[in-house]
Amino acid sequence: MELFGLFSGLLAILGGLCATVVPVIILIVLGIYLYRRSKLRDAAKQSAQSWSNTMGTVTMSTVQIRRSGNNSRSEVPVVGYQYQVHGQTYTGGTIRAGDQYFSFRVWGEAQKTIARYPVGAQVTVYYNPQRPDDSVTEHSLSARTARALSFGLSSCLIGVALLLMFDLLRR
Repeated sequence: MELFGLFSGLLAILGGLCATVVPVIILIVLGIYLYRRSKLRDAAKQSAQSWSNTMGTVTMSTVQIRRSGNNSRSEVPVVGYQYQVHGQTYTGGTIRAGDQYFSFRVWGEAQKTIARYPVGAQVTVYYNPQRPDDSVTEHSLSARTARALSFGLSSCLIGVALLLMFDLLRR
């Protein structure tokens, strides 16, 4: 009987510990992930600031619906464009520099984005002079990048603060 009481007490302590520490660790890991991806996006946008530019033509402009497991869906703008560098023709599809690393999708934004890119329209294309096939149509830094960075950093800091508070309360 004594062994059973000891075992159930240990399980209660471990259960309480897991219920508190595991969510905090998840918050910390999520914060670190978001922060790192945001930094990569920021670096890509910063690099694109010095890229050369040329004129291109929009060849495709549509909204793609992507569905995920929990009946959620997101709208993604899909834009294709063609441009020339030193007489060679290239095709591109990246709208914003850094979106391959981290991107927030706001409902209805996809429609607004493709409205700026009707098929046949002339657009400014920014391309990497070392790799002309690497291109974007928008290379400016946005407020969303700063929000993503601050959200990631905040999540990490809240997780660390909760972990420290839990440790202090246990003592």
